[in-house]
Amino acid sequence: MTEDDLSDPVIARLQCGELLRTLRGKLDQGKIDKEMVAEVERYYTTKLAKIEAGTIAPGPADVDWLIKRYHPKPSEADELKRLAALGRRRAKPVSSGKDAQQYVSLERRAREIRMVYNEIPGLCQPEEFAYAALSVSPVVPASAIAGRAAERAERGRTIIRPGGANVWLALGEDALYRWAGDPAILRRALEHLREVAEMPNVKLRILERSAGIVAALSCPFTLLHVDGDKTLAMVASLTRPDYIKATAPYVTAFEQAWELASSENASKAIIDARITDLIDS
Repeated sequence: MTEDDLSDPVIARLQCGELLRTLRGKLDQGKIDKEMVAEVERYYTTKLAKIEAGTIAPGPADVDWLIKRYHPKPSEADELKRLAALGRRRAKPVSSGKDAQQYVSLERRAREIRMVYNEIPGLCQPEEFAYAALSVSPVVPASAIAGRAAERAERGRTIIRPGGANVWLALGEDALYRWAGDPAILRRALEHLREVAEMPNVKLRILERSAGIVAALSCPFTLLHVDGDKTLAMVASLTRPDYIKATAPYVTAFEQAWELASSENASKAIIDARITDLIDS
């Protein structure tokens, strides 16, 4: 994790929430009287739920309130104060909007990323393809297209690189045929995808149409593995990403898709054949 990751407000809020869940768990184990547990539970139904989810950071008064009731160790209290202070800072803005800020931070923090898509995912899109894709979006303002396309391509270079996170990518065969505008843009995007597939930390498989119905392709998603065994699923709707902590069905869906997909070598050959088709057309 880089120094930027350690000071990222979004990450600090998530770490703060995790620490508070741990401390609250001690209350549930009967280490503090039942009246105190009830008081915390009343608080939990309002602000604490948002703090533990990493949606907001606790203010100084909230931190004092929590320390008084949780009785953490001095080191835990110091860490809580530090994370809360970092979490209250403004996150570096991204042109994709407020809802994307948390995802970008989680993406940067992930040690493993698993994706199932029926089109070339944003992280694998070169800038000109991203521009074409965003140009047909009904929710992206025309004035924002260029900035978001550049940002998307930069995220891809930052996240998907040799020595970066381990990336598993299951792509529906239809992704090799979807483009907006010039087919040459799709060809260059597929050439970029082939370069990505050659990275030592990237595994890519194509789900051919002959695989039949694949549940994961009906609801494309990304699995982010962060902080040891913690996993989050990101399911993008038209207007915003949704984060799902109960990821077992998504893990199973990804594993099913991966088994149904062609081998990595066969998948590279499929992409190569499609690139040749686009050159000849």
